[in-house]
Amino acid sequence: MIALFCIFTLLFLAMSARLIMVQIVEAPRYQALALQQRERVIEFPARRGAIFDRNGESLAVSLDYSMIFTDPAHVVDPDGAALELAKVLDENPAILAAKMRGVVPGDRFEYIARQVAPKVAEKVEALDIPGIYFEKEPKRYYPGGRLAAHLLGFVNVDGTPFGGVEGAYDGILRGEAGQMTLEQDPAGRPLPQAAFTQTRPTAGRSLFLTVDKEIQYFTENALADAAQRFSADGGSAIVMRVGTGEILAMANVPSYDANEPGKTDPETQRNRAVTDMYEPGSAFKIVTASAALEERIVTPKSKFVVPDNLQVADRIINDSHPHATEKMTVSEIIEQSSNVGTLQIGLKLGGARLNHYIRRFGFGKPTGLDFPGESGGIVIDRADWSGSTIATLPIGQGVAVTPLQMAAAYSTIANDGVWVEPKLLYSTMAPSGDVETGSAPSTKRIISTRTARQMQKILTRVVRQGTGLEAQIPGYQVAGKTGTAQKPLPTGGYGSSYVGSFGGFAPASRPRLVVFVVLDEPSPIWGGATAAPTFRSITEFALRHLGVAPTGDAEKAARAIESATAHEPPAHD
Repeated sequence: MIALFCIFTLLFLAMSARLIMVQIVEAPRYQALALQQRERVIEFPARRGAIFDRNGESLAVSLDYSMIFTDPAHVVDPDGAALELAKVLDENPAILAAKMRGVVPGDRFEYIARQVAPKVAEKVEALDIPGIYFEKEPKRYYPGGRLAAHLLGFVNVDGTPFGGVEGAYDGILRGEAGQMTLEQDPAGRPLPQAAFTQTRPTAGRSLFLTVDKEIQYFTENALADAAQRFSADGGSAIVMRVGTGEILAMANVPSYDANEPGKTDPETQRNRAVTDMYEPGSAFKIVTASAALEERIVTPKSKFVVPDNLQVADRIINDSHPHATEKMTVSEIIEQSSNVGTLQIGLKLGGARLNHYIRRFGFGKPTGLDFPGESGGIVIDRADWSGSTIATLPIGQGVAVTPLQMAAAYSTIANDGVWVEPKLLYSTMAPSGDVETGSAPSTKRIISTRTARQMQKILTRVVRQGTGLEAQIPGYQVAGKTGTAQKPLPTGGYGSSYVGSFGGFAPASRPRLVVFVVLDEPSPIWGGATAAPTFRSITEFALRHLGVAPTGDAEKAARAIESATAHEPPAHD
């Protein structure tokens, strides 16, 4: 009896210890497991903040649509209800009936339809079907359709952003999602006594961009017209404010409708101005000339003996057209875009200093815009230079850049030698209306004011009497540089395809705007004949839209341009 008493005592003690472990020590873990088995959480996306241009014009808004869902436990007649719903929603009755029975036995939540227009939702509500419920659901809408599509990106039905501003600033725009909590037993059977618990979503902050809707619209149309007129495969254009880095427009072709992104190839949706790299060719010569002037190796009047071709290591560099050997000043070399003259400047500058200034101008790294997929370009490490690199880099071959990097480089010269970080976000606004201004862009002096002013004068002569005649604007003094670059082949070397470009600023004497235009495989190939007139069209509109006063007699300037373009030979760069 004593032995049995001891055994039972030990058993009861063991049972008590186990109960203490389960009910006290390990209780939180079991509670969590039980909750995980019986609880299902459904998230409802918050209303995204709107996106406006700098003047408060809507670029992206969220509209109140409806999400229709069912609780199968409350549905009385799944087949009959499905037939009624199918007529209004234009859906398959069999699929709707399956959802209303519960795809998984005991399921308490099934989507019937997402982002339903208000008028359709009202018709469904009028049917008064037991077990059918409604919840407000935001639908992203882009009033301009194709307007600024590459810049904005888009949002799918679940509120997931893809690219552009929508992706870059998702943390600000998305707000906090709401939740609905449902309970069921571990076997999936509904718990009739359990009630829904629901948390309402909190709207996100709205954005004001630096973009000007009117300039953006005109830039897109001008770029599309140029691509069609010159049979280009694609192109990009950027309009920036000098001194602030504010992007007033950023356009690409081909384009797409942000409201229907599924109808276009993903390749069409990328923002070429930020993601795509290309060899800039002669438009890059501003870096070589600026570096040589800054190091005081040359002056604008320094003369070089320039033949029409020159061999450096294993490469023969040719000018765009044959000519007799002639003496040319640094200013004339840039005006006429002489490859041979520019590489001679590069040879005098030397590889170490050329490499230093290329990187100092911001090439080889992203600009800091924080745009999704932004490329930093490619700059060859100094240790990997070949014998001919010193001949190709000065003329923009063997280096890969983005249009945005080039726009920032031209802005540096226009801004008296100070590089300004490109800026897209102007301010944010809370649902309450409180506005918070965006941070100021970072700046860095790249070249002296003296060098920048010398380059401004040289680039003004490029447009007045050099390869950039087609960029002249009546009433305004314009500075800029043409570019025509062979496209490298994947297997090495260069083919017969070209990229034409033009970068410049106006008014040249007191720059307000920088505009950079790139056309992929235009016909004719010359940047001076294709990208330059596109630059002119965009810049002229932007200047007048912003109320920038003309710098001279517009009528007299128009006659001078007409006379110059009528008698000068076609631009060859």
